[in-house]
Amino acid sequence: MTVTLDQAFFRRFLDRATSVVTAEAAHLTELDAAIGDADHGINLKRGFASIAQALAAEAPEGPGALLTAAGVHLTNTVGGAAGPLYGTVLRRMGKVLGEEAVATPEALGRALAAAVASVRRLGDSAPGDKTMVDALQPAADAYAEALAGGGDVVVALDAAARAARAGAEATVPLQARRGRASYLGERSIGHQDPGATSSALLITALYEATDPRLCATAPQPAAEPEAAAEPEPEAGRVGVVLVSHSRAVAESTAALARALVGTGDPAPVAAAGGLPDGSVGTSAELVRRAVADADRKAGVVVFCDMGSAVLTVKALLTAGELRDAHIADAPFVEGAVAAVVTASAGGDMAAVLAAADDARTYRKL
Repeated sequence: MTVTLDQAFFRRFLDRATSVVTAEAAHLTELDAAIGDADHGINLKRGFASIAQALAAEAPEGPGALLTAAGVHLTNTVGGAAGPLYGTVLRRMGKVLGEEAVATPEALGRALAAAVASVRRLGDSAPGDKTMVDALQPAADAYAEALAGGGDVVVALDAAARAARAGAEATVPLQARRGRASYLGERSIGHQDPGATSSALLITALYEATDPRLCATAPQPAAEPEAAAEPEPEAGRVGVVLVSHSRAVAESTAALARALVGTGDPAPVAAAGGLPDGSVGTSAELVRRAVADADRKAGVVVFCDMGSAVLTVKALLTAGELRDAHIADAPFVEGAVAAVVTASAGGDMAAVLAAADDARTYRKL
């Protein structure tokens, strides 16, 4: 079978991925309920289900632009840790494929390898940690090996899909060392990792995209007009952004920090809590908006509560989307208060980060 790795191929991949994620959402959530937050399938289904509309609005041209746009959209719409992780996979693949109208099988291999490397850096994970890497790394390796052995792209993608599925199944006896499941320790043993399982589904969808009969493209809605650009803020003090899974936690912490400044004028503080609909999760779009709101051209310090909040911000920083922003490795409440008070007093970025760092030493007993 002759397969052309053009935009139509990668669109078939995204359509097929949407179909399988939708069909397997309940199973993925069931797996996640055993060792995670019971939201993996729900979050992925929401993100992939809205890809078609998002891509129609942007109308990207070429495989690289298509995957990059899809990755940005997933980062924005998938509320859990899967958003920044799968968003990174697609964006990194898109960057490696570049502006070529047709990718070569070798370029696809480089894109897969680069995507896995980016996920490993972002999640600080390796094979054997019971994460999506346990499916993605074998898939990338099997693809490269099959191609080097003289196989065509169909043979190589078939090998990748088989390796990904085997890798996902091999997570059952592992003890989780990364992610939410790692909190369970030995209790994570005996359960298949949901991230590795969904990764295997997506690699399989990439293989199935070689057969157009499986991947009919859905009708595309009309594109919406672009919003006008926001004016640049005037120079001022260091800004502070609070990223939490909960809107109430982010907003109340921001209010507390402002109040503790006293009678002075507080530095800019913005909250990025929960998802746009108010439910629990992390939204890349809310993070971008909060950083833009707090940016006064003196830099922005970002505080994250845990998990997907950290991953989302790290993914945006890696992609170069947060201008002059820095993650503070500090306790969420105490660090935020120290940072806002210091920034309000006119402290520069170094002083604000130092104040946040000092908050880790505050004793309560």
